[in-house]
Amino acid sequence: MLAMLLVAIGLSTVSTLSAALVQWHDPTSRLVRQSDDTAVVATVRIITPPTVTTLRDADCQADAVMQSLADGIVAQSSHAALRMFASDDGCTTLAHGATLRIRGGLQPAQFGKQPLWLIVEPDAAVETIRAPNTIRQTIAAMQRSFFTVTERLSDQGRVLVPGLTLGVLGQDYVNVGGGVMSSSGVAGSSESAESSASSVSSKRSESDRARQPVDDAYAELIEDNFRRSGIMHLMAVSGGHFMLVAGLIRRLCARLLMPRRLVAGCVSGAYLLLAAAMYPSDSVLRALVMGLLGAAAMFVGRRGQSVSALSWTVISVILIDPAMARSYGFALSSAAVLGIVLFAGPIGDRLAALMPRVVAEMLAMTLAAQSLTLPIQILMEPELSLASVPANLLVSPFVGFATMTGLAALLVSWASPSLGFALAWTAGCGTQVMERVAAWLAAGRYAVIPWGGEELLGGAFEDLLMTSGNVPAALLMLFAEIVLVAATVVMARCVRCLREGGLAASLCGGMSRCLAPYRLVSGGNTGTGVVGAAGEGGDAESDVAGTGDAAAAAVIGADGDALSAMSELPGESFRPTIRACIAVWFADTETLLSHVFDK
Repeated sequence: MLAMLLVAIGLSTVSTLSAALVQWHDPTSRLVRQSDDTAVVATVRIITPPTVTTLRDADCQADAVMQSLADGIVAQSSHAALRMFASDDGCTTLAHGATLRIRGGLQPAQFGKQPLWLIVEPDAAVETIRAPNTIRQTIAAMQRSFFTVTERLSDQGRVLVPGLTLGVLGQDYVNVGGGVMSSSGVAGSSESAESSASSVSSKRSESDRARQPVDDAYAELIEDNFRRSGIMHLMAVSGGHFMLVAGLIRRLCARLLMPRRLVAGCVSGAYLLLAAAMYPSDSVLRALVMGLLGAAAMFVGRRGQSVSALSWTVISVILIDPAMARSYGFALSSAAVLGIVLFAGPIGDRLAALMPRVVAEMLAMTLAAQSLTLPIQILMEPELSLASVPANLLVSPFVGFATMTGLAALLVSWASPSLGFALAWTAGCGTQVMERVAAWLAAGRYAVIPWGGEELLGGAFEDLLMTSGNVPAALLMLFAEIVLVAATVVMARCVRCLREGGLAASLCGGMSRCLAPYRLVSGGNTGTGVVGAAGEGGDAESDVAGTGDAAAAAVIGADGDALSAMSELPGESFRPTIRACIAVWFADTETLLSHVFDK
């Protein structure tokens, strides 16, 4: 295991250095280093759908990959990743998958994931070199029909149903076929404006009402409430979508008595189609790769192992795209899955003794995910949401059916807008509950408490905080969680040992044996004995292994009757070192956790 970890670290390091060198020597990066703002003619390929931007001088944004670059003197090939910003009619040309020739200003990024920005000139003509392929056009048509249907919902439905279904809030959608659907207004093409002006008032009333942008203040209020209550993650596509779809596919295949390998193929196909229909994000990538690994395990007849699949997912993604190592979305998604896999079962078993099983499982899922994502959340925003656990617990019963009805509306809206509206309205009922819960809990005085370096470390470390940002606060949260987990494990062990009647053994298991002298004894033809912790499946007592036919060994402490027997046994008494005590305690704790996971 250690060797594999070292190999993975070495490969990731080599991949990161290689990617950094390629980016450094790219012609686009060299040009930006020479001048902060350079007018260029660029050929780019759009790799994400456009969304409304918060940048003051633009209306929309989309990520792209540079293919060629001309600065008026020489044209060069390039492969730099960048983010494009456009305004007005320029937004209608940023179709996902299209290849465009654009004139604009190239500059280093001020914030965000992409290292470069390309600001499209407002009056510049955009030339479409290659239109999106048929698959992309089909997906864009389905998404456009879905957003047209959701525009007939209430304001909360228009904002939240697309976010829960596709991973983009309704006010951030850019209608490539007809303009920008933003909170600041609708920027459509001149043809759309003339057509709208010439239509009959009675026929356009419903369409005009639907196309009225969502109130800017209301949309910001919803986002703030969801963020303060700790359920903003519901507005991002993650493994929950893939689990719901995979469960549905497996049930249908089981009813049709399909063979295992064909079921694995159907699940893989469903994963690929679902990922293509969603707005691209790092959490979607993590869920897709991990789901495909699980489908591959099903295909070869092996049981899926979540931790192994997650490990291979993280390693492969970082090797292919080293920039994902600094992605908060990818880190949050991976940490949440790891927490659920490791801790949801044991926490649910403990809570099931205190509350109904269904409630215990939902609460355990939330606590397990929060346990590993809190330090990353504090890196992003130095605050702690106390309302997160109750909010997630209250909305959990509604997330599943709202997601499935939203996906069904996306699937059928292009063919039957009436049926699509009915399904979207049903999903809106679920998001209505989420919106009410978020508004109720976010209004509390202590819904969010600060967890920043200034509040926790004071002014004595001002220089450190200026250079490290939220890192000290995140490390402090990680340390607090480790202490809490250790205290919980120790208390559980002590309570278990007390119930078994051993007072001395209740003092933290193996650590109590470090307080008393040990004696190593051996018998028969053997000479040497070895003290070690119990292996897999054994109890949490130390074993002594000897050699020879009549070998027998035991470690006897100073508890109870063993004191009188110790003086009669051969051998020399000894006290374990601190290192041995720590090793015994870790071995006992590992045995305890293995018993918990097995159950």
